[in-house]
Amino acid sequence: MQDANARFPFMARVLILRQFLWGAAFYGTYVLLTKFFLEELNYSEADTIMMMGAFGAVGPVFSAVGGFVADRYIGSFRAVYIGYTTYTIGFFLLGLGASDLNVPLSIFSIALIGYARGLSATSPTVLLGNSYSETNREAFQQGLTVNYSINNLGSFSSKYLFPFLVAFLAYQGNFYIASGLMSLTLVLFVIFRKQFAAVGNDIDRRPVDLKTWVCFVVGSAAMLGLVFWVFSNLDAGKYLLYALGACAIMYFIYEITRATAAYKYKMCGVLITIFILIVFYFYYGQMLTSMNIYAINLMGDQLLGFIPIRPESNAAFNPLWCFILGAPVIYIYAWLERKGFSPTIPTKFAAAFVFSAMAFALLGLSTHFVGDDGKISADWILWVHFFQSLAELIVGALGVGFIFEMVPRYLSAFAIGLRSVALSLSGILAAVISTRIALPKDQVLTQEIIEGVYTSYFYNLAILAVVMAFVTLLLSKVIAKLIRKGEELEQQASGKDVATDH
Repeated sequence: MQDANARFPFMARVLILRQFLWGAAFYGTYVLLTKFFLEELNYSEADTIMMMGAFGAVGPVFSAVGGFVADRYIGSFRAVYIGYTTYTIGFFLLGLGASDLNVPLSIFSIALIGYARGLSATSPTVLLGNSYSETNREAFQQGLTVNYSINNLGSFSSKYLFPFLVAFLAYQGNFYIASGLMSLTLVLFVIFRKQFAAVGNDIDRRPVDLKTWVCFVVGSAAMLGLVFWVFSNLDAGKYLLYALGACAIMYFIYEITRATAAYKYKMCGVLITIFILIVFYFYYGQMLTSMNIYAINLMGDQLLGFIPIRPESNAAFNPLWCFILGAPVIYIYAWLERKGFSPTIPTKFAAAFVFSAMAFALLGLSTHFVGDDGKISADWILWVHFFQSLAELIVGALGVGFIFEMVPRYLSAFAIGLRSVALSLSGILAAVISTRIALPKDQVLTQEIIEGVYTSYFYNLAILAVVMAFVTLLLSKVIAKLIRKGEELEQQASGKDVATDH
C-alpha cells in the first residue's frame, strides 16, 4: 500500500473500525450470557461459571488452529471473512434460541460463535501488521494500542447498554442487534476486498484449490462438532481444552527446533512469555467468572450515587478504563524512554501483576462493606476494574506485538494464536477454580456466608499475584538474554550476507 509508511495507513483505519463493530457485537452478547443461562435457561451458578469459562476458552484455544489454517491454506483475509460470516449467523441463531428458550439451539449458536472466534481471532492482527511497511514498526505498535482502545470503546458501549435493552427487546433482541453489527463488518470486507487481499498473506492473492476447500469444510464441521460437545459436556470438555492447548504449545516447540539459530533464541523467549501470560490471564478469567458472579449477587444499582447501572454491566468498567487509560499509558512509556528508561515487555508484565494484586485485595476488602440493603456500592467494583484494567492494558496489546516481532512471518498467525491459547487455558482454569465460590440457587447471603465464601478467595488471589510479580521479574532477565542473543546472531548472519554479495 502506498501509505504503508503513514502513522495510520488507510487499511489500518478500516481494520480499527472493524474492531469497534466486533467489540460491540461480541462483548455485548458476552455480558448477557451469564444471566441468560442463570435465569432464562435455569443453569446453576456452578454450571453457568463453567459455561462462561468454556465460552471464553473455546475461541482462543482454537485460534492457534485457525491461525495455522490461515497461514498455510486459506489466507488471513479469507479466515476473517469466513469467520465473521459465521459470527453473523451464530448471533442470529442465538436470538432464535432465546426467543423460545431452546437450549440445544442456544448451545449450537454459541458453538458457532466459538468456531468463528477460533478461525478469525489472529488474522486481523496479521492484516493490521501488514498494513504497515517493514520500516514503520513503531507506528504499528501504536496502531495496535489504538486498535485495542477502540475495541474497548465498542465493548464498553454494548456492555453498558445491552443489559438495559433487555427490558425492551428481551435477550433475543440484543442478540439480533449483535448479528446486525457483524453484518456491517461484512459490508466492509466486500467494499474493500481487493485492499484486504493486498495486506493479507501470499495465499490471499492466489486461488485456493478445490481439495483444500473440501478439507477446510470437513475440518470446520469436525471443529464445530467438538465445540458443541464441549459446551454440552462441560465436565469432560475442559480436559479436551487442556489437551488442545498443550498440543498447540508442543507444535510451537517443534517449530523452534526447525527455526534458524537466531529465531530459536527469540522463540524460546516467546515460550517463557506464554507461561507468564497463562498466569496473568487467569486473573482476566476471574473478571468473567468469580468477579462477575460476585457483582451480580452483591453489587448495588447506583454508580457514584447517581448513575444507574445493572449488576451484569459491571463488566463494562473494564473496557471503559482500558479506553480511558490507553493514551496515558502511551504517554508514560514515551516519558520513560525520554528519561532513558525503557523496561522490557516481561518487566511490564511484572508491573501488571502488582496492579492485579491491588485489584483483588480491594475486592476482598469490599466484602466487609455490605450495606443494610445487602449490597456493596458499585464504586468498589469500579475501582477494582481500574487496577485490573491497567494491568490488562499493559499486557494486552504489547503481548501481541512482542510475539509478532519475535517469530518468523510464516508462523505469525499461529504464534499470535498462542497468546489466545494462553487466554484459553487460563480462562478454563479460572472457571474450574471459581466454581469453589458457586452458591446454591436461592441462597440467602448473610455476612458470614459472604466472608466465608468470597473474602479469603479474593485475598488469596491477591497474594498469588504478588508472588508472580517477583517470578516474572526473574524470568524477564532470562527472556532479555535470549532475545539479545537472537539479535546478535541475526546481525552476524546479516554481515555474512553483505560480505557474500561483495
